[in-house]
Amino acid sequence: MTIRILYFVPADANLRALIEQELPDGYELMYLDRDDEAEIRTKLAEAEVVMIGAKRLEAWHVEAAPKLRLVLHQGVGYHDTVATTALRDRQIPLAITPGGTPEGVAEHTIMMMLAVGRRLAWQDAELRAGRWHSNTVRAEALGLGGATVGIIGLGRIGKQVAKRLIPFECAKVVYHDLLEMDPAVEHALRVERMPFDELIATADFITLHVPLTDLSRHMIDAAAIAAMKDGAILINCARGPVVSEPALLEALASGKLGGAGLDVFEIEPVVGPSPFAPFRNVVLTPHNAPGTRDIMHRKFREMFANADRFFRGESLDDKVDL
Repeated sequence: MTIRILYFVPADANLRALIEQELPDGYELMYLDRDDEAEIRTKLAEAEVVMIGAKRLEAWHVEAAPKLRLVLHQGVGYHDTVATTALRDRQIPLAITPGGTPEGVAEHTIMMMLAVGRRLAWQDAELRAGRWHSNTVRAEALGLGGATVGIIGLGRIGKQVAKRLIPFECAKVVYHDLLEMDPAVEHALRVERMPFDELIATADFITLHVPLTDLSRHMIDAAAIAAMKDGAILINCARGPVVSEPALLEALASGKLGGAGLDVFEIEPVVGPSPFAPFRNVVLTPHNAPGTRDIMHRKFREMFANADRFFRGESLDDKVDL
């Protein structure tokens, strides 16, 4: 008997080929070709497993999937991408796939800090167009050495960011989190706990690693940005709505902030030219921070292994309590 899995993320030929390399026997994969409602309903009607990413699984999707038995999230941020009540009501289990996400997002975060601080995207675009700027950004560029870095959210990803900051010899790495950390963890990561207000007022780089919840929505608003250090750089590889984009745009236009690195946005996908595009001190990527080839191989191996556990009647790894 073949089990049908719907990959609920638009995937090009290269990604499909990668997924197929990890597909074990006994499963048939379905993909979204047009990603319209008619196709979604047709394929959900046959799906026993749905694999999701950033595209939200709504309540009507669950209702349209009478054979659905299991939902697997290829990342960790299920809070805003899964209609958990609909799954709970039908007792359909949900499992996340943390493997690779912390490391991938942490690498992307460090890259964003360096790229924004050095105006990398702008310098690259200018040189490709034949314009030479050997000295243009020297007086405004900011590096990690000697800087104070603030991490908001010291969970799986935040810890990996702190770990990767150690060789850069920052002046200080501080963090804010709702949970108390083991002093041994703080010592190993060379981080210091700090209240939110103090962190945003003192950090040269502020990086966000929190899930999107009622508490975190617009955590970074006009008031928070006004309290930041002049010239600070904000990195968001968490969720777009954690930051008020109008407030961020105003702070960039006024020169209050020294730059921003954004992998996520309030409305995704971004359609048309981004309002952040004119700023040379902004680096933009399309919500793909953990998406490297090696990490995607690992994720699909782990998701398929979890599916095997489920259909053998075994406990799921990283099951979410609904």
